[in-house]
Amino acid sequence: MINISSGIYPELPQLLKQWPGCVLATVVHTEGSTPQKAGSSALIGASGLITGTIGGGKTEFKVIEEAQLLIQSKKSGMFTFELHGEITSGSESICGGSMIILIDATPEEHLPVFTRLKYSLDQRQPGVLLTLADASDSSDVKVVRQWIAEENQTLEQRLKNLRPVVAEMMQNVHSESVRTVPFDGMETLAKGCGLVERIVPNPSLIIAGAGHVGRALAHLGKFLGFSVTVWDDRAEYADPSKIADADVVLTGPMEDSLSEIAIRNDCYLVIVTRGHKTDGEVLRQFIGSDAAYIGMMGSKAKVAKMKTSFLANGWATPEQWNRIHTPVGLDLGGQTVEEIAISIAAELVKVRNRKNNGNE
Repeated sequence: MINISSGIYPELPQLLKQWPGCVLATVVHTEGSTPQKAGSSALIGASGLITGTIGGGKTEFKVIEEAQLLIQSKKSGMFTFELHGEITSGSESICGGSMIILIDATPEEHLPVFTRLKYSLDQRQPGVLLTLADASDSSDVKVVRQWIAEENQTLEQRLKNLRPVVAEMMQNVHSESVRTVPFDGMETLAKGCGLVERIVPNPSLIIAGAGHVGRALAHLGKFLGFSVTVWDDRAEYADPSKIADADVVLTGPMEDSLSEIAIRNDCYLVIVTRGHKTDGEVLRQFIGSDAAYIGMMGSKAKVAKMKTSFLANGWATPEQWNRIHTPVGLDLGGQTVEEIAISIAAELVKVRNRKNNGNE
């Protein structure tokens, strides 16, 4: 992966206030085959898992047990879990690798950091989250966090060995998204480590059309980790109460609302409006944009007619038209609204994963 999505971090300002006395578990290092990799986090309360995951199964169960003890002691810790159980025993994880997990017993102390992180992501600004775990005293690990959203921000002197790593990750979008650096340059993690995570805003899914397919796709898009915007020129359809999963709902003429949206290379646009004419208007607005994905619903006959019109009128170049996914969605043979929405969502995931893995 080039980048990691924001995970549970943007939720933490609200969750830490809602669930006082919880702990934050984070995978800081893995070796071999593991259910989750470095950077995966889970918030755990006295009654168990609140949100997130560090892998599920027996390992997560053991982490929750350790976390519930630390809730009482308020002392953080780093724990190593070996996943080499025998399949016949039925009691251990059998992935074959190992995980080092940091359990921060006082995540509320870092509330200002998580608040700044959320603000940056709301402004569509990526950054680097630095977590330093000082395990000099293994019975009470000290945790320091810093959110770095600008390249010219300086690190504390004690973190100077991590500065080159942070600078490289800020400047090079093709760098690894997560790195674990031994504390103070040591070769092992016995005395602690710095976890450096490059975090980007969730990609934007912009749905033009709030009909049945648009509403179903909004639900799936939110579930799949997109920031969802839905537009329809009909106010009775663009009703936030009917599209609860959308982050933003817009209505009114396209030129007064949808055209105001800044399309970036992390935007995914799906056109499923009420008719051929409106589809064409939306496509004309965005076909020359830098969107990561543009998909439009339509029959083969409709698509062929629209293509001829776009090319003949100079509204698009052949290269621009060939970027359009139309008819939209993977061919799953579906006919119902739900099946069509799933086929579109599957195509979005396919394109997003190719982009994230540098295979555009």
